[in-house]
Amino acid sequence: MTSIINLLEVCGILSFNLNRQQVLELFYYLPKKYGIDIIPSNDIDSFLPEASVKNTMDIICKKASLGDALVANLINHSLDEKGLFVSWDAEHFKGLLSMKALTPKEYMEERGTKDEG
Repeated sequence: MTSIINLLEVCGILSFNLNRQQVLELFYYLPKKYGIDIIPSNDIDSFLPEASVKNTMDIICKKASLGDALVANLINHSLDEKGLFVSWDAEHFKGLLSMKALTPKEYMEERGTKDEG
């Protein structure tokens, strides 16, 4: 037995080397192939706090780790798309968010304040 979080983590890690169809097949068939029970379930329409598994898998299939997919899903469903997301790992979120993602340096440059350090 393992959790849906662990299954999603495996899908996220392998998403960088697999296409969308292969990631989805991994999600659906890995538990069956190895006789693993997923708790609470591996139903793509089930929910994690603030994030459906389907939405999280859609983001993972765009080559995202589970952590990045959970953050992106939360942002996409909780914040106005006119917002701006600042992260040291902004590159990880390019193409995953409904808003622009910048590093702190890019944010400061965009605001016209150069980082002196």
